[in-house]
Amino acid sequence: MTDDLIHPIVAAVGRDETKFVTELRHLPEGWFAVGAVALAAAAVWVVVWMYRREGRIGASTRVRMFLATLRCVVILLLGVILLEPVRVKILRRWIDSYTIVLLDESSSMDLADNYRDAATAASVKKVLGVSQLPSVRRVELVNRILQDDGRKFLRDLANNNRVKIYTFSDEAHHVTTVRAAREYASNATPTGELDSVNPEAQPAETSASGLSGIDAVNVELTALGSATNLERAFRRSLESVGGAPIAGIVVMTDGGVNRGAPVEVVARYARERGVPVHVIGLGDPSAPRNVRVAEVLAPQNVFKQDPFAITVGLTAEGLAGESLHLTLSERNVTDGGESKRVDSRRVVVGPGGAIAPVTFERRQDRVGRFVYTLSVTPVDDESVTDDNTKEVSVSVIDAKTRVLLVAGGPSWDYRYVTTLLERDDTFDLSCWLQSADVSAVRDGDTVIDHLPIMAEELFDYDVVILMDPDKSEFDESWSELADTLVSEHGGGLLFAAARPRSPAFLRERSLKKLLALLPVTFDPEADLVLNQVGHYQLTSSPIEIPEDAFSHPVIRDSGDAIAAKLAWRGIGEVYWHYPVLRAKQVATVLMRHGSPRMRNSDGGHVLAATQFVGAGRTAFLAFDSTWRWRRFGERYYDRFWVQLIRYLAEGKLLGGSKRATLIVENERPTIGEAVTVTTRLLDSRYEPLKRDRVVASYEVEGERRELELMARGDRPGWFEGRFVPDRVGSYRVRVRIPDARVDEPQYVQREVVVSRPNLEILRPHMNKDALRVLAEQSAGGRYWNVDESGELARSIPDLHEEIPIRSRPTTLWDNAATLALLVTLLCVEWAVRKWNRLL
Repeated sequence: MTDDLIHPIVAAVGRDETKFVTELRHLPEGWFAVGAVALAAAAVWVVVWMYRREGRIGASTRVRMFLATLRCVVILLLGVILLEPVRVKILRRWIDSYTIVLLDESSSMDLADNYRDAATAASVKKVLGVSQLPSVRRVELVNRILQDDGRKFLRDLANNNRVKIYTFSDEAHHVTTVRAAREYASNATPTGELDSVNPEAQPAETSASGLSGIDAVNVELTALGSATNLERAFRRSLESVGGAPIAGIVVMTDGGVNRGAPVEVVARYARERGVPVHVIGLGDPSAPRNVRVAEVLAPQNVFKQDPFAITVGLTAEGLAGESLHLTLSERNVTDGGESKRVDSRRVVVGPGGAIAPVTFERRQDRVGRFVYTLSVTPVDDESVTDDNTKEVSVSVIDAKTRVLLVAGGPSWDYRYVTTLLERDDTFDLSCWLQSADVSAVRDGDTVIDHLPIMAEELFDYDVVILMDPDKSEFDESWSELADTLVSEHGGGLLFAAARPRSPAFLRERSLKKLLALLPVTFDPEADLVLNQVGHYQLTSSPIEIPEDAFSHPVIRDSGDAIAAKLAWRGIGEVYWHYPVLRAKQVATVLMRHGSPRMRNSDGGHVLAATQFVGAGRTAFLAFDSTWRWRRFGERYYDRFWVQLIRYLAEGKLLGGSKRATLIVENERPTIGEAVTVTTRLLDSRYEPLKRDRVVASYEVEGERRELELMARGDRPGWFEGRFVPDRVGSYRVRVRIPDARVDEPQYVQREVVVSRPNLEILRPHMNKDALRVLAEQSAGGRYWNVDESGELARSIPDLHEEIPIRSRPTTLWDNAATLALLVTLLCVEWAVRKWNRLL
C-alpha cells in the first residue's frame, strides 16, 4: 500500500508515550477541602481526647496511645476510601506535523537561463558562490539547494516537522519522508503504526539516531517530465498525510504550469485546507527575448539522388522586426565525419513573433545516415539559448525495391505504373498480368513465368501490388504467405480496387486473412451501394484530403505540407470507387470522397488509407482513375505512386534483413517518453531464434548503452524491451544478427530522434507573477528568492500535536486486602481493649 492510500485517521498517528498515575476521584476542592481537613482533624482530636479520659481506668499511656493510633488509622483509611483512590493509564499520543516539499522535474527545468534580471542573477550567484555567473540549468540549482552544507535546507525543515518530499511533472511521485529532529531526541517510544502502513517511507524514517535519516536522503532531479501539473501534485501530496497537521508546502518550480488547474485554483485549494505555500522560483523572470526552433520536418528515409526538403518552423518572443540567422549543418554519421555548414538563411521576425516556415532543398549522392542540425544564432540578451538548435536524421539508401505487380487486366493504371517503375533504376519490377496468354512476354525488369506461390519466391519481394486481381489464382495458402510477408518480414501490400474483378475478390472467404491486412473495414452491403450509385459514373467527384494527411510521406510534396496543399488543389478526381464501411482504428486516411452522396456515419467514403501491420505496412486504393491525374502533369502522378510504393517498402528495406526485423514503436518521442524496441530474429536455418534474451544497444552523442530485450512467450523469435531517453538528440538503436555470415548484414538498426516536449518550451521564462499568486493567495505563504532558502526553512513553525488519552479508572480500595486491613485494625483494637479491661 502506498502512502497515498493511507486512511486519514491512521495517517495522523505519530508516536505514543504511556504512564500510570494514581488519583482520588472524590478529592474535595476549595472550602470543601478545608472542611474535610477540619473534620478529619476533629475526628483525630476526639479519638485522642477519649483515650486520654480512659487513662483513669488504669490503662498505661503506651497502650492508650497505641489504641488511639489504631483508631486514627482506621478513620484515615475510611477517609481515603471515601475519597475513592483509582489508578489511571494515560496514553500521550504525538500527532506528527508535516512539511511537504514539491520539486519540479519537468523538462523546462533542464533549461539554462542567461539571467537578464539583475536581482535574480545576484541571487543565483550567491547560491553558487561565484562572482561570474556560469551557464547553469534550473535543475542544478535545485540540486545545489538540497545538497549544500550537508543538506542544511532539509535539516532546517526537519527541525520542527517531518519532511515529505515529492517530485512532480505530469504526475507526482513520492521520494521519501524524513523524520523530525525531535523524534530522535524524544524519549517517547515509537509505535511504528505509521511506518507499518507506509512502507515506502521506511528508508528515511527508520534511520539510526541523530539526523542520520536526512543523511540517507538522496534526491537528484533529472528533469525529464513532459508537462507540469501543479494541481495533481498538490492534491496527491496533501491527501497522502490524511488528517495530520501540515506546517506548509515548499514548491521549487519555474511556474510553467501547462496541465491541470491554474495557480489561482491551486492556491484556493491550499487556502481552504489552511496550508501556507512557500515558493522558490527558478529561472529568469524577465520578459522573454527568445527564438526557438519549434519544428523540423524531413523525410526519415530517402533514396540516393532523390531531392528532399527540410522544413523549419521558428517561433520568437520579444524580437519583432529583428533579423535572425538560420544555418543548416550536415554530418555523415555513417562515415564518422564532422559537421559542416551546407546552407544558411536570413529571416525577419514579423509582428507578434510571426516567422514563415523556412525550407532547405537537399539531395544526396552518398549512402548513409545524415544528421542535419538547424541552428539560430543567439540574439543579444536572449533569455534561453537551449532551444535554438534542433536535429533531424535522414537515412539515404541505394537498395533497389523489389516489386511484384499482379493485375487482373491491362488497365490504364497498370500500363502507366509499369512504365514508371521500369524507367526508375531504384525499382526492380516483376509483373504478372493474369489476363495475358500463357505464351505472352511479361512486363518488368525481372521477368517471371508464373505467379509466385512459394515462400522463398514471395518473400524475396519488398512490395506486392494487387491491382484489380482475379481471385481464381489465389487461395488460402497464398493469403497466409502474404500475411507472413507483411506482419513478420516487414513487406508492403497494396490493393488497388477496380470495377471488373475487385468486388468478387473482396467477397472471397478463403482470402479473409489477406483482406484482414488492409486498413479498411469492408461493407457487407457494398454491392447494394454500388447498384444504387451505379457501376458507371459519367461525371467526376472531388477528392478530399484530410488536413493531417498533407504531411504524410505518400501525399507530401518534398516534405512541405503547404506545397502539398497547393499541388493537390484541383488535381484529385474520382469516378468509380469501391465503397467501404470505414477505416480501421489504427489506419491513416489519405483521401476521402468529396461528394455529399458518398458519405456514411464515418464521413466521406475512404478512397485511400494506409496502416502498420506487424513489421510491415499495407495500403488500400478504392478507385482506379489515378491515371487521369497525368493531364495536370506527369510529376504529380509519378510522385504519388513512387512515394506510395517506397513508403510500403520501408518496413522491409530499413527495418531489417531476411533474418532480422527491428521495429521502434515511437521514432519521434519527447524526452522522458519510453521507447519500445521490438525485434524478430531468425537463426541460420531461418527458424525463430530460441533464446531467453538478446542484447541490443542504443547510441547518442557518442555514448553507447546496452538494452536487454526479453523473449515474448506468445511470439517465437520476437524480443522486446524499452528505454527512456534522458537527453535531446538522435539515437541509433542497433541489434546484432546472431551468427551472421560474412556476406550477410551484421546488424539491423533504426533511428530515434528525441526532442523536448513543446508544452515545456513554449514559455521558457520563469512565471514569477503566477508563483507570487500561488504563494500569497494561500494561507499565509510567501515567494522566496533562491538565496533565501535558509530563511524559508526557519520560518515554518512546529505544528505537531500531543493528545492525552485516559483509560477507564481502576478502583484501588474495593478489594479484599482493604477489607482485611480494616477488620484487622478493628480486631486488634478490640483485643487490646479486652486484654486491658477497657470498655
